[in-house]
Amino acid sequence: MYDKEEVNAIDIQLVALFIVLVTDIISIVTTYNQKLDLEKRETMLESKELYKLTLFNRKLILVLSLIFLYVNYKLYNISKKKGESLKSYTLQIIASLLVVASGIIALYVVKLSDKDNIVDIENPII
Repeated sequence: MYDKEEVNAIDIQLVALFIVLVTDIISIVTTYNQKLDLEKRETMLESKELYKLTLFNRKLILVLSLIFLYVNYKLYNISKKKGESLKSYTLQIIASLLVVASGIIALYVVKLSDKDNIVDIENPII
């Protein structure tokens, strides 16, 4: 017999990992656009489009980091009920909290940036 709660947590992780692929593709597109801009070649995106896409990507990354925090917390509780060691889960939760904090900072940096000069903002890949 399997633990339905644990399988549910894994299902959430699988969906989140698919969304990670989407954020990676967006990061590749925006980074390539920055390269074209630095080489003084025609870019795929205008500054305002690039800003909107970067802002969307940072928001999505923050949501993903919150999802992974939730999954880690859920797995922690499942393991606690089973009487398993919680050390690794505690460390995962701490790591997830740090990723959430970095996601908030990265989003704040984009919000503060110049919408017309977004190419100066580095893409995070979390």
